[in-house]
Amino acid sequence: MTSMKRWAHIGLGIVALAPAAYAAEPDLMIELPDVALTLPRVSPPHFQQEGLPYLTENLLLIDFLTLYSSGDYEGALALARKTLGAEMALLETGDPLGLLTARVGPGRLPIPPAAGENVSASMLYVIGATYLELERYVPAEAAFKAALVPLPDYLRVHEALGVLYVRTERYAEARVHLVRAAELGLYTAGIHVGLAAVNAKTENWWGAASAFQQALAIEPENRSWQTGLLQALNETRQYAAGLTLVEQMLQADPDDELLWLYRAHMSINSDQRDSALTSLETAIRLGDDSVANKQVAATLHMERGSVARAVELLKSAAAEDLEFEYIDQALAWLSYENDWDYFRELLAAAEARRASLDALERSRLLTRQSSLQLHDGNRRMAIETLQEAVELDASNAEALMTLAQAYRDERDLNRAETMFRRASVFEPYRENALVALAQIAIDQQNFERAIELLRDVVSRNPARTDLQRNVDVLENLVLERTRD
Repeated sequence: MTSMKRWAHIGLGIVALAPAAYAAEPDLMIELPDVALTLPRVSPPHFQQEGLPYLTENLLLIDFLTLYSSGDYEGALALARKTLGAEMALLETGDPLGLLTARVGPGRLPIPPAAGENVSASMLYVIGATYLELERYVPAEAAFKAALVPLPDYLRVHEALGVLYVRTERYAEARVHLVRAAELGLYTAGIHVGLAAVNAKTENWWGAASAFQQALAIEPENRSWQTGLLQALNETRQYAAGLTLVEQMLQADPDDELLWLYRAHMSINSDQRDSALTSLETAIRLGDDSVANKQVAATLHMERGSVARAVELLKSAAAEDLEFEYIDQALAWLSYENDWDYFRELLAAAEARRASLDALERSRLLTRQSSLQLHDGNRRMAIETLQEAVELDASNAEALMTLAQAYRDERDLNRAETMFRRASVFEPYRENALVALAQIAIDQQNFERAIELLRDVVSRNPARTDLQRNVDVLENLVLERTRD
């Protein structure tokens, strides 16, 4: 009689898992706006030794550059047309046959042009640079390419062509000319920024980071290039360096929404979740309305137990815009926190999208639905729902565990044992499933089987001293029963 009383009071502790342990935890990816990179203007050529005008062009070039420097680009081109009408007409067509190459010469003050040389490479350079300012890329490219014929090492033309090709997204050609300009000795911020842009666009982020750093060594306060470097550091996962940079940039501009988003993103990836949440909330306050970012912020709030704020963030976004994995996690947290009013609202929104869900997602949705049914006392309906969930996804361990417990509550121990066994092959459910199987064995007075299961759990998790005490009690019961 004494042993019967002792085993009847053995209750094994099952660890309550927080929702993050069993909901399909989404990857916390913050949506970052595109970084707009500002490319510098190329420099005037008449100060460069590698390109000089002819004597006959000197006055034209001086007047042209005066208009160019004042921003009157159309006026500068109109001036050039008065003297170089035929050449300008060819440029406007893009000179597809390369006719202009026979008319361009290297230029050399004070020597006049030779026969057939109607225009110098320097004159074509400034004309091309003017077209570039007006974003008229066809005549600009024609002018630059013609200028390289008599002066193939005209480094400023290589720089300008590189910038043109970056702007027109012809990155392989851009790299060729920018690298050549650097090889010829042109060390400007523009060269490095151009190479940084090419590397970024071709996803060579390590190269982009290096090029941005070299550009910033020349112009350290350029905000656009700092942001470009920040993006490159993020892409190369240099989060410590990126966070240092973003902190410096925030000191100068604390209301920059993009910087707070980058700070949030890098903080998450550095496992600084509190900092990430603070940064996200600041970005949202400053105007970020990204649904993706609200979902991430809501998840971080749920992890901290701030369910009210998480619900507020989710409600601020249209339910149809929320990704299912976030809805699933939110439903898990809401049931964990017994917030059933919003649970019902969010569940209804998810069920309205059932047709767009795949089998695994429908299985998880049914698992959430069953938790509401169990809360409302509809155990039989919950069992049917969970059976359907398991049929859709045999690896849905949460559904297996919940279904097993429902069977046990119905005293259908054989089915309960089957479900617990199936769930025990999945982490992090193994321990709780084995403990539940041990409890069933105790209910059936199969103490030897219970001891075996509990020893397995304790061997894997020595911290479960509570279970070891239960093993000791069960061993004594077996010994007493043997004596009887």
